[in-house]
Amino acid sequence: MNKEHPKNVMERICYRTMQLGEEKDICALIRAVFDKLVAPDFNDEGIKEFYRFANPVSMAERSTLGSFVFLALRYEKIVGMIEFMPPDRIALLFVDYRGHGIARELLARAIIKVQEEQPNVSFISVHSSPYAVIAYERLGFVVTGEKTMEHGITYIPMKLKVSP
Repeated sequence: MNKEHPKNVMERICYRTMQLGEEKDICALIRAVFDKLVAPDFNDEGIKEFYRFANPVSMAERSTLGSFVFLALRYEKIVGMIEFMPPDRIALLFVDYRGHGIARELLARAIIKVQEEQPNVSFISVHSSPYAVIAYERLGFVVTGEKTMEHGITYIPMKLKVSP
């Protein structure tokens, strides 16, 4: 992890929505972080299933069906992303440059967009990997169910209460 002062890092981060055609670069970030931090908790079936979901073609298809992606960029390089599936679910949240508030800012921007489009949403849900539970708890999420495995993917259901 880079030892640069967090304030200096944050001054160099810009946020924006994904543009069609960026899916390959976004999925490269997702795969790098997943392989390093999340995949060790998954079996082979789960890893293959995750790759089927987190690939450029699937991401582009989901964006035509209403999902949206916000990006965090540092010096034009994607260092974080959040994909949100309306009405209330985080599909993917991956940050390569951790410890600088990037996930928190991506989440805040996604919540603003969701509430603009669907003001009655009161909870945001996520199926967290075991690795990410602590990070989601730091963002205010609470565990709402037992550890579950589907198609080899292990997850813990979590929710965040949001205010209007």
